[in-house]
Amino acid sequence: PTDFSKIAGNAIDYAVELAKSTQAKLILFHVFQIPVIPGEVPIMLPIDEMEKNAMDGLNKIRESIISKGENKLVIECKCESGLAAEEINLCAEKNKVDLIIMGMAGAGYLTEKIVGSITTSLIRKTTYPIVVVDKHVKFKNMKRIALACDFSESGKKTVLKPLKKLADLFKSHIYIVNVVPKSETIAPISMAVAGIKLDHLLETTAHSFHYIKNDDVIEGLNKFIKDKEIDML
Repeated sequence: PTDFSKIAGNAIDYAVELAKSTQAKLILFHVFQIPVIPGEVPIMLPIDEMEKNAMDGLNKIRESIISKGENKLVIECKCESGLAAEEINLCAEKNKVDLIIMGMAGAGYLTEKIVGSITTSLIRKTTYPIVVVDKHVKFKNMKRIALACDFSESGKKTVLKPLKKLADLFKSHIYIVNVVPKSETIAPISMAVAGIKLDHLLETTAHSFHYIKNDDVIEGLNKFIKDKEIDML
């Protein structure tokens, strides 16, 4: 999905490199909103013109990608009117996508200052895997993937399926990291059982378990990402 911003443009660059690495088709998608005109007199809105402008913008991006030598990449352009998160989800459903790639203007590797954004809204609503790309992040082979895990959903194969696919494609090592309070001394039995299940589900993928003591989960994850030189969280 793109709103034609620099942040979205950076995510498209990432998506292009990932599509090349996986021989995937790339769908460029834009959602435009029809303005609400108050008043009793009906006003004809230039919807056709808005759609044309959106498609022109998408085709320019497509042509730019091809001009850089990516002529073997299959690229489709689509647009719809409506609410962004809902339409992106519908587009994913209609086209049976494997992955949604979106940009985000974060303050670092991970931040809580994302509530209310389209990306966050979509993450909460969709059942499709999403790769969120910070505005400063460039694509590189995912040799080290961190799985931030509290073990509550770790026993579900559906949660791990897209992660395993990516890890297998890039021959990645998955670092399963759990951030626990400094005061915690013994892991609950339920967590240990969930860890055993997770170990079994990832038995064909290189992985390791890591427990970080920090009272601030985000701070703990950021430190782990830096120390281990993680490529994807």
